[in-house]
Amino acid sequence: MDMIRTIAYGIVDAPAARHANTKVGKDDWIRAALEVIAVEGVGGGKVEALAARLGITKGSFYWHFSDRRDLVEGALDLWYRLATAEVIERLDRIDDPERRLRALFAESFGDIVNGPIDALLVGQADDPVIGPTVVRVTEERLAFLTRAYRDLGLPRGRAAARARLAYAAYLGMSQLRRIPGGTTSTPREQSVLDRELEILLAT
Repeated sequence: MDMIRTIAYGIVDAPAARHANTKVGKDDWIRAALEVIAVEGVGGGKVEALAARLGITKGSFYWHFSDRRDLVEGALDLWYRLATAEVIERLDRIDDPERRLRALFAESFGDIVNGPIDALLVGQADDPVIGPTVVRVTEERLAFLTRAYRDLGLPRGRAAARARLAYAAYLGMSQLRRIPGGTTSTPREQSVLDRELEILLAT
C-alpha cells in the first residue's frame, strides 16, 4: 500500500503573512485557532496571540465571536466537517469496499499533520466543550469503518471489532508522531509498515 505523504484533510494550511489592513473574517479566525490547536492543544490560542498571528488587532474578534469558547466551538466544527463528514462523503463514492478502505488508510495513516490533531482532541474527550464533538466524530468514523468491513464480507461482530482495531491503530500512530523517534524514519521502514497494514484488510 503506497501511503500518501500529504495533508489528507486540508484542515491546516501554512499561516499566510497578512497586512494590518487586510480584512479578516470569521473563517480566518477559526482556521487560525485550529492551526494553533494543532501545535499547542486546545488550551492554546489566546485571542491576543491569534490576532498577532493574523496581523490584526483583537477588536476584530468581537465582531465575530461572543467569547473564546465560541471560537473553539467553531474550530471543532471545522475539524468535524473537514476531517470526518467530507471525508466520509467522498470515500462513500467508492463502490468497492477494499478500494474504499485502502483510500482511507492511505490518507489517514499518511497524514502527518492532521492525525496528531485527531489524537490530541480525542485525548481530551472528557472536556465539556470538546467532548461532544469528539463523541460525534468517533461514532461516525466507527460507523463508516464498520460499514466498509461489512461490505467487505465480515459478519457484524467482526466488522465492528475490526473497525475499532483500525481506528485504534490510526490514533496510536498519530500519538507516536508527537514523540521524537516515534515514527518511521526510512523508506524501508515505511514500506514494512505499509505491508503490515494489509492485516487490517484480511477477511
